[in-house]
Amino acid sequence: MPSYSYKVNDPISPISYKQRHGGSGSSGGGGGGGGGMSEPRASHQNGHTSSSANGQDERWRQNYVPTPYEPYKATSTSPGVAKVETGGEGVEDEERGHWGSKAEFLLSCIGLSVGIGNVWRFPYLAYENGGAAFLFPYIILLVLIGKPMYLMETALGQYSQLGPMNVWRCAPVMQGVGIAMVILSLITAIYYNQLMAYTLFYMFDCFASDVPWASCDAEWADDNCFAVGGIYPCARYNLTGPTDTINCTLKNESSAVQFWERGVLNIDKSGLKEFGQIGDIQVKLTLYLLLSWVIVFLCLMKGIKSSGKVVYFTATFPYIILVALLIVGVMLEGATKGLTFLFVPKWEKILDVHVWRKAAEQMFFSLSVSWGGLIMFGSYNKFRNKATPGCKPGHIPDCKPSHTPSNTPDPTLGYTPNNLPSDTQGHKLGHSLVKKQYHEPSHTTTNPLAPVPVAGPGLAFIAYPEAISRTLPFPQMWASLFFFMLFTLGLDSEFALLETVLTALYDTFPSTRNQKFKLTALLCVSCFLMGIPMCATMGQYIFYLVDSFGGGVGVLLIAILELVGLHWVYGVRRFSEDLKFMLGYNPSMFWKVCWVFIAPVTLILMFIYSAVTWTNPKYGDVEYPDWAIAIGWFLAAVSVGMIPLVFVFVVLKRLFTGNIRRVFAPAENWGPGDPEARQELLALKHGFNMNETKFGIDNPAMDPRYYPQ
Repeated sequence: MPSYSYKVNDPISPISYKQRHGGSGSSGGGGGGGGGMSEPRASHQNGHTSSSANGQDERWRQNYVPTPYEPYKATSTSPGVAKVETGGEGVEDEERGHWGSKAEFLLSCIGLSVGIGNVWRFPYLAYENGGAAFLFPYIILLVLIGKPMYLMETALGQYSQLGPMNVWRCAPVMQGVGIAMVILSLITAIYYNQLMAYTLFYMFDCFASDVPWASCDAEWADDNCFAVGGIYPCARYNLTGPTDTINCTLKNESSAVQFWERGVLNIDKSGLKEFGQIGDIQVKLTLYLLLSWVIVFLCLMKGIKSSGKVVYFTATFPYIILVALLIVGVMLEGATKGLTFLFVPKWEKILDVHVWRKAAEQMFFSLSVSWGGLIMFGSYNKFRNKATPGCKPGHIPDCKPSHTPSNTPDPTLGYTPNNLPSDTQGHKLGHSLVKKQYHEPSHTTTNPLAPVPVAGPGLAFIAYPEAISRTLPFPQMWASLFFFMLFTLGLDSEFALLETVLTALYDTFPSTRNQKFKLTALLCVSCFLMGIPMCATMGQYIFYLVDSFGGGVGVLLIAILELVGLHWVYGVRRFSEDLKFMLGYNPSMFWKVCWVFIAPVTLILMFIYSAVTWTNPKYGDVEYPDWAIAIGWFLAAVSVGMIPLVFVFVVLKRLFTGNIRRVFAPAENWGPGDPEARQELLALKHGFNMNETKFGIDNPAMDPRYYPQ
C-alpha cells in the first residue's frame, strides 16, 4: 500500500502506520498488496509471533507495524511516513520560512517599536502635555493596553503561522480588520520612506567643510536668516543710555530652520490651491528617495532570511550613537531643566483628557500594535517558541529600548533656549517660530523650557542638528552619524511595513513565495513612484495629509475591532486554549480582563472623544482646501472601510449558502499553522491516546475499543 497523505482538516485516524522495509516475513519491503508474503509466521514489533491458516489475514501484520505516537514529521523524506498538507494548499511549511534565531525575532520587534518618531514625537508630546504628567498615563496605558495587545498579536501570528490578513480564519467575518492592517501598512510605507530620504539628504550634505545649516548660504537663505551660533552684538538701552551689549538680531529664522524649509523641502508657503498642482519636483530629494528604496529592496529581497540578518546591525547601532549623544547632552548648560521637566510631574495635568488621548496615540506609535507588523513577525516564529515578548507579566524587552531615543533629546531641549540670540526686547529667537511649522496647534502649557522646541520631524531635522553644530567637536562627523542612526531606525520600521504587505501576498497565493525577488522589486518600485509627489515643492503638505488621514485616523478603530473580533467573536476562551496548547501554560486572568474589557472599553472612550473634538488638520497656519480633506478621508476609508465591507460580504455569503448559523464560526482550515502541532491537536480533540500500555495492550491496533461493535 502507498503511504497515506492526510489533509489538516480531515478527521485523524486512530491508528497510524509506517511501512516496514525488509524483515523476516516480507519480500521486497511490502509496497503493494501482492506476492512475497506467503509465510505463515511473522515477527511482531515486540518480538512476539503469531500464526494463521490464512496468509491473507497476516498480510497487514507482516508489512505494517504501529508507530509510537509522535507528531508526524512533515519534512521527512522516509518512505511510508505520512505527509501533511497545510490548509489544503499542498505547500510544505519550510517554504514559508522561520527566523534564523530567537535573537532575530526579538531584534526585529525592537526595531519595529523604535523608529524615527521616537526621536521627535515622544519628547515633543511630553513637552506639550506636562512632562512627567504625560509619562504617568503613558505607562498606565502601556501596561493595560499596549502590552496585552503586544502579546496578543505576536502569539496569534505564532500560533497560526499566518500574516495579519489570513490570520482571521479564526473569525472570517472580521477578516476586514486584517485587510485594513495591510492597506494601512502600505500607505505608511510610502510616506515613511520620505522621512528616510530626508535623513540621507542631511547625512550626505554633512560631508563638507562645515555642516550646511551652521550658516546662511545664499543658495537657499533669504534676508531673514541668522546663523546658528552667530554673534550679533548690539547695545541694550535704558532711559538714560546704553547699559550693556547682548547678542541680538532683528532676523527671526535660524539657518537651521531655513535649511530645512528652503534647502531641503523648498516648500511653497502658500499651501495647496488647485487639484493636481503640486509644484516642481526636486531632483536631488527624488534621488535620495530612490536610494532609500534601493537600500530597502536589497535588505528585503530574500524576505526575513535577509532582513533577519540586517537587524543585528540596524537594531543595535542606533543605541551606541544615542547613548553617546545622551552623555554629551547631560553635560550641556541647562540640560537639567529638560530632564527635570520630564521626570517631575505636574499632577493637575493628569486629569486632562487631552493628555490621555495623546498618551494613547504615542503608545500605538511606540509599540506598533494594530499595524499588522507584530502578527507578521510572530508568524515566522517556530510554533513552540517561548520568546514571545510580553508572554509573562513584567517581561517588557521592547519598551525600555523604545524609550532610549525618546529621552536623548531632553537635555538638548533644556540647553537650547539658553543659547539663541534675542530680539531687541531680549526675547529668545529661533525655535518659537518653527513650532507652527508642523502638526496641530499646541495644547496650552507652561514649562521652564519655553520657547517650545520645534514640533513634528522638525525636532529631528532642526533642533538637534542645531545643538550638534554648536556643542560638539567635529560636528560633521557627529551629524552624519546622527542622521545615519535615524536612517537605520527608519529602516527597521520600513522592513516591517513592507514585509506585512508581502506576507499577505505569500499567504494568500503560496506559489508567489518562489517569486520573492520579483515581488519585492515590484512593490518597492511602485511605492517609489507613488512617493515622488512628496518630493515636490508642495510635497510636505501632501506628506502631512497622508500622515494625518492614511496613517493616523484608522489605527484606533482597527485596534478596537481587532480586540472585539478576536476575544468576542472568536472568543477569549478559545484564544487562551490556543496559547496554552502552544506555550504550555494558560494566560493569567490579568491578560484576559485586559483583552476582553479594559482595552476595548478604554479605546472606545478615546475614539468617541477624538471624534467629538475632531478638527481638520492644518499645516501650521495653512489650511487645506476641501478637495484635499476629501482625499484624506478617502485614504482613511480605503483601509478602515474594508472592515464593514468584508463583514457584509461574509454574512450575505453564509446567508445565501444556507450556512448562516456558522457566520461567526472559525473557518474549517483554522488551527495551528505547524503541521506537527496540527496533527497533535487533532489527535487530542479526537481523544486518541497511544499510551495504552496500562491496559496491557502493546499493539493499539488490537484494542477492540477503537473498532465499532
